[in-house]
Amino acid sequence: MKNPLSILQRKQVYQKVEKIEGIEFKFRKNPLSKCFRILLKDTNTVLVTLPKRASFQCARDFALKNLNDIKVAIKNQKPKEYFLDGIEFNSRKEFILNLRKKALEVLPKKLQEMALRYGYKYNKISLKFMKSRWGSCSYNNNINLNIALVLLEDELIDYVLLHELVHTVEKNHAQTFWSRLLLHMPDARIRRRILKSRKVI
Repeated sequence: MKNPLSILQRKQVYQKVEKIEGIEFKFRKNPLSKCFRILLKDTNTVLVTLPKRASFQCARDFALKNLNDIKVAIKNQKPKEYFLDGIEFNSRKEFILNLRKKALEVLPKKLQEMALRYGYKYNKISLKFMKSRWGSCSYNNNINLNIALVLLEDELIDYVLLHELVHTVEKNHAQTFWSRLLLHMPDARIRRRILKSRKVI
């Protein structure tokens, strides 16, 4: 049996933060990375990922080598705008806080109503911000919903909620899952296609 500690050590992420000419650089080791990568996080933060065996000094040299290009990218970057219900927020943190507040008011009630309407039962609901998923349903029928759902149209929200409720009975995306979902929502595939074109904030 493999040592759990060794598995954790392989997954461990190392990080070093340094300011270079007023720009905050975050150097992060990634066990899956095979080369150096630079990602502009916001108007004054740059993430540099490096292979696990590479040194931070090499990563720093790589960043310095590309510093002029980084400065140009920062200069040309447009600050993100965060709107909710017609209100603009000054920071992402403030926006996420209000997004969570609205999600708490809307999603649990909506999920419960839909479960009653279509005859499904779920264990508990969790609301969180997820970067790549709109929702999920665990084996124990715990439903996770992305708070960013409240930025979508009602038709798309309903699709995600019903999709996860059907998963309380059908645990995969086999034909039986789609037959059940389409019985409740005949245009589910159209809604799914529209949803795929939307990006989480």
